[in-house]
Amino acid sequence: MLLLARHRIETDRLALRNPQDVDAERIAELGNHIEIARNLASMPHPYTADDARALFARMEAVKVGEGFVIALKGDDELIGFAGYDHRAETDQVDFGYWLGLGYWGKGYASEAAQAVLTHAFCISRVDEIVTDCRIDNPASRRILDRLGFQSIGMAKRYSHGAGELVETEQVRLSCTDWLASKAVSA
Repeated sequence: MLLLARHRIETDRLALRNPQDVDAERIAELGNHIEIARNLASMPHPYTADDARALFARMEAVKVGEGFVIALKGDDELIGFAGYDHRAETDQVDFGYWLGLGYWGKGYASEAAQAVLTHAFCISRVDEIVTDCRIDNPASRRILDRLGFQSIGMAKRYSHGAGELVETEQVRLSCTDWLASKAVSA
């Protein structure tokens, strides 16, 4: 079951909502691991509460996009972050997600990513999402595959966490393809 609103999404196990300033410490605690930062383009390492607040402010200011803290439904324990926004340098909508290390391998990333994509395509009316996945991150690539993303080629992208250009695979998903896949699975 998926409950979808402008600023809140509920799935079977998760509640995703817009971040609040009080979330910054927990998000920094969860995200301050090189294993997470090295897989993301924009997350620095070390990752501080000020970095989290800057992310929250950036997501609040975007014209196209939305950022969500990911919490376990019921106790509201924050476990990660997900969102999408317009990437000015490519004039495309980007998409990303991450979870604290203790929450990997439980299906939460797939559940949150699916909910955020539904929000992007059904609430914000995004036409297409193009994102990158490090070639040495097969777990994330499997999630993107299950979501319907298709490869459009290899690229190099700077990763603040890794501190260097990294090899990535660019992938895309159109709203048309997303909606068609949902109609088939219904």
